[in-house]
Amino acid sequence: MSDPGQNGTSWGSRLVGGIQVIGGGLEIALGVGGIVLPEPATTVGGVILVAHGADTVVAGFRTLWHGEVQHSYTQQLGTAAALGLGASPQTARGIGTAVDIAAGVGPGMAIGVSRRLAIAGAEQATERVAVAYLHRSALQMGHNAVGVTAGGRTAWVHFAGTSPGRVVPLFGGPGNGYILTELAVTTQQATRASTALQTLRAGAPQTWGLFGPNCTTVATRVLQEAGVVVPAWSRTPYLLHLGVNYGAEITVVAGTAATTMPVLLAPQGAPRPVIVAPPR
Repeated sequence: MSDPGQNGTSWGSRLVGGIQVIGGGLEIALGVGGIVLPEPATTVGGVILVAHGADTVVAGFRTLWHGEVQHSYTQQLGTAAALGLGASPQTARGIGTAVDIAAGVGPGMAIGVSRRLAIAGAEQATERVAVAYLHRSALQMGHNAVGVTAGGRTAWVHFAGTSPGRVVPLFGGPGNGYILTELAVTTQQATRASTALQTLRAGAPQTWGLFGPNCTTVATRVLQEAGVVVPAWSRTPYLLHLGVNYGAEITVVAGTAATTMPVLLAPQGAPRPVIVAPPR
C-alpha cells in the first residue's frame, strides 16, 4: 500500500475511492432489483447494472488500497478502443469516461423514466399497483401496505402481527397518515400482482422477522410481480417508499459521481493509468 505522503496520494484519493464504492454498490442494488423481475428487458438492464457496479466497486477498493485514483476496467477498455481507432490520449480518455457513464447510468435512467411515467399515468389507469407508507415515531419501524387494482376492483393487504403474524386484507384501504404511491401497470402485470397477493394471503401464519417476513417484504413481492424495480436496499417501510419513488434517480446520481469523480478529483501529479492501445 502506498505511503499517504508520497506518489501524489491524498485524502482526495480516499474520497474518490469511497464514492466509487458507494456508487457501484447502489448500482448493484438497483440491478439486483431488476434481475428478480419477470420482465426480460428489465432483467437485461439489471445484469448490466450489476456488472458495471461490481467493476466500479472493485475500482474503488483499488483506489483505497493504492492511495491513487484507479479507473474502472470499463473506462480503461473504452479508452483503449478509442486509442486503437486513432483518437488522441485526451480524447480517448473522454470517450472511455463516456462509455463508463453510459454503462452505469443508461439502465438506471431507463428505469427512472419508466417509473415517472407509471406514477404520472396511475390516476387514469384501469390497472395499477400501489404501495402505502405509514410513518411512525422515531422508535418504531413504520408500516407498509400494498394494493392491486385490476378488473375494476382494488384489493389491499398487509402483514399484521408479530408472533405469529400473517398477510391479511386491509379493508377500506390505507387510512389517514399513509403516503400512497400508485403506478400504472399492464393487464398482465396486474394479473401477476393479484396472483402474488392471493398467494400471500393463503399462506400460513409466520413469525415476523427483520429480514422477512414482514410488511415490507410482502409489499416488495407484489410490486416485483407487477414489474416495479425495487432496489435491494429497500428493506424497511421508509426505504421501500424511498426506493419506489427515487431509487433510480439516487442510483443515477451516485453512479455518475462514481464515474466522473476519478477524473475531476484525481490528485494533481497522480500518474495516469497506462493503457496500451491494441495493434492495428
